[in-house]
Amino acid sequence: MTLGIGIRFDGFDRLSDSLEIVREAEQAGAGRIWMAEHMGYREAVVGCMAYAMSTETATVVPTAISPYLWHPTPTAMSLATLTDVAPGRVGVAIGVGNPLFLGESGVEPVRPVRAVREFIECLRALWTGEAVTYDGEFFRLAGARMAFAPPEPIPIYVAATRERMLRLTGRIADGVVLSGGLTLAHVRYSLGQIAEGARAAGRDPAALRSAAFLYFAVSADGREAVDYLRGRLAFLFRNRTMADNIRSSGLPIDHEAIIAAVARRDMETAKRLVPDDAVDAFAVGGTPANCRDRLAAYLETGVTEPAIQIRGSPEGRKLALDVLREFAAG
Repeated sequence: MTLGIGIRFDGFDRLSDSLEIVREAEQAGAGRIWMAEHMGYREAVVGCMAYAMSTETATVVPTAISPYLWHPTPTAMSLATLTDVAPGRVGVAIGVGNPLFLGESGVEPVRPVRAVREFIECLRALWTGEAVTYDGEFFRLAGARMAFAPPEPIPIYVAATRERMLRLTGRIADGVVLSGGLTLAHVRYSLGQIAEGARAAGRDPAALRSAAFLYFAVSADGREAVDYLRGRLAFLFRNRTMADNIRSSGLPIDHEAIIAAVARRDMETAKRLVPDDAVDAFAVGGTPANCRDRLAAYLETGVTEPAIQIRGSPEGRKLALDVLREFAAG
């Protein structure tokens, strides 16, 4: 299954500044536009509405909506509303969210596999347009009903990292979206766990979508791109669920020190704790040639929907669009 290359946004920049990039990327062949839902940054569903209205063919995917902060009924409403302006061009990724930021919102992510499963079951039931009664551990619906339904099923991805969530993805989801910053070895491991979950549920693993956020940056000399990606990886590594992935690289990275620095919002210190070698292990960055080779390596793992970032200087944006255009063309 090959569904094409896409682009992703993290909500750090002004939404209006990304609209031109969205239009350029669609013209270059981007098939999907993913927007991450980071607490305290730009909101993903609102952002995807702007992207949907600025494009003609690309699918928009808010990522990852947390069952600990959202309720199924307004979530089903928001996503179905997106289909009003982009019928057949809406997906969603469901995920637990970052424990650090959830904690800052007063939320403890207990029993995450069950929470994600219940959330997905409620969304699908609500999108039928029928009255829904659901009595779960996390969610209760007592006759909730949508007055309108999406014109076709909305694909549901799960943002999964650990074994039990990966296997749940294989059992019930339409696909997975893997976190940015995974090593090639960890991507292969993750896809293997999803395939096991699918087979256990009598599903064909080959029918599932496999998307991956890739930390991506390109510059003519490679140095600017590598330096930028060190900062992005520092932010990613704030998450304790990255521990196994970091160990899979074999690099001497002080994970606890990075977590502590990000918690203080001391991003410069966190960035200094990420060595240049980490960019080769966890990202796609450097010169155009480096990026092409590294992107091809991720595709060889079985990922069907890589999603890259396009940002930076006009030169960097042009080089990134050139790489996107090349891979979109096959």
